[in-house]
Amino acid sequence: MKRSRWWSIEVIGMVSATDIAVGLIAWAFSVHLPLVYTVLGLGWLLPTLELIGHRRNRQVYVELAHNMANYLITVYAIGGLFGTIITVFLAGLLPIFTNIAGALLWPVWGIAIAFGVAIALPFIGFYYRSFGRVSPVKHVAIGYGMAIALTVIPAMFRLVFAFINYPAGVEVFKDETSIVGFTLGINWSQVFLNPTYIPLFLATLFGAIAMTGVLMNSIFGWRYAVDRSEYRLTGYRISNWVSLVFGVLYAVFAGLYLYEVYLYSPTVAWSIFGKPPAYLPSSLYPVYEPTMMLTGVFYMDVALGAILLILITLSLKFINRPISALKLVLVLLLMVSAEVMNGLAHLPYAIVPPLSAVPVLVKAYGLQFTLQVADTLKVSTLLTPQLNALLQLVSVEPGLLYGSLVVFAFFNALLLYIIYAALSWKWVPQVIRVEKS
Repeated sequence: MKRSRWWSIEVIGMVSATDIAVGLIAWAFSVHLPLVYTVLGLGWLLPTLELIGHRRNRQVYVELAHNMANYLITVYAIGGLFGTIITVFLAGLLPIFTNIAGALLWPVWGIAIAFGVAIALPFIGFYYRSFGRVSPVKHVAIGYGMAIALTVIPAMFRLVFAFINYPAGVEVFKDETSIVGFTLGINWSQVFLNPTYIPLFLATLFGAIAMTGVLMNSIFGWRYAVDRSEYRLTGYRISNWVSLVFGVLYAVFAGLYLYEVYLYSPTVAWSIFGKPPAYLPSSLYPVYEPTMMLTGVFYMDVALGAILLILITLSLKFINRPISALKLVLVLLLMVSAEVMNGLAHLPYAIVPPLSAVPVLVKAYGLQFTLQVADTLKVSTLLTPQLNALLQLVSVEPGLLYGSLVVFAFFNALLLYIIYAALSWKWVPQVIRVEKS
């Protein structure tokens, strides 16, 4: 017992409050983002399948849209739950950051939440329940309305991610009455002109559709081995072309996003590419040096993308169960690792200070104040002090750590089972009666 206790204390001593906060948020994002990517992808694919089916008089396309609408509801519910978990983590672990981001970007957060809860969710329910109850034209229109509402949510949240990369439009004012010594203002005319925003949003949109296509293709390819129906074959072929076309679009805009990040976010660029940007003065290396070097993850993601492209191309010629299973695993690994890489590359900063602001602040307020602003934007500075106290408690009572790990493992296993059940549930083609318009 004594060895176990001392081992626990030693491990806790090696883990900082920053590690715990970042790890929990990264875990929540790694579960949340694949789910909401699937929701976004299905949001655009389902009404498109319907439209093609009605125009070509192919009922199988409408059956595909109707059946997969069931999973849209399931996945949205779980993804939304983890969106709430992320919000709770941000508010509880990074309250000062949440306060800064909320005060500066409250319209962005408000629009995203309003669309997620009050508009997109009812749209999904209305779209599913109105199958066969309204004319095809009206139902397709409802579907595209749902897709637009779902797209507004990542369009807003991706602006927050772009803001973290490069806080365009933020103005810093020295304020002796402030706890941190300064206050922040925002110029909304510049916020949406953030150079990292548009490529990040488009990469997200096209990546979501491509990932959903790969997931569909993998499942239909796997199930086709035991059910060689027109329904499975049609879903397999359509989703394969969706994967290929939108996967290429994703690669183009992801590359453009990395290029803009290189130009405007020194810490993120340094972390991903393994060396400081050429334009960064050596005198500022200590300011912008990242906590983690993620070059290996970046090259792994490039390799995963290349392998997926080869597998998708092979899938155009034949259906193979092992290839289908491999694509399912690889596309999730690529999506999660790319998102986590993008998030961790900011460290040590919660918001990377823009290089262009350095000479302006030095000239106006001096070097010491400029360094103070940069230091305030670090994750460790914005953490709640209670986390350190919690670490000290766990070091004294390691049983709390073991109990938490057991609950954590059980919760993850339960979640994986629920996702598996939703994706592997038997899809039975249905005959849908549609009223004539």
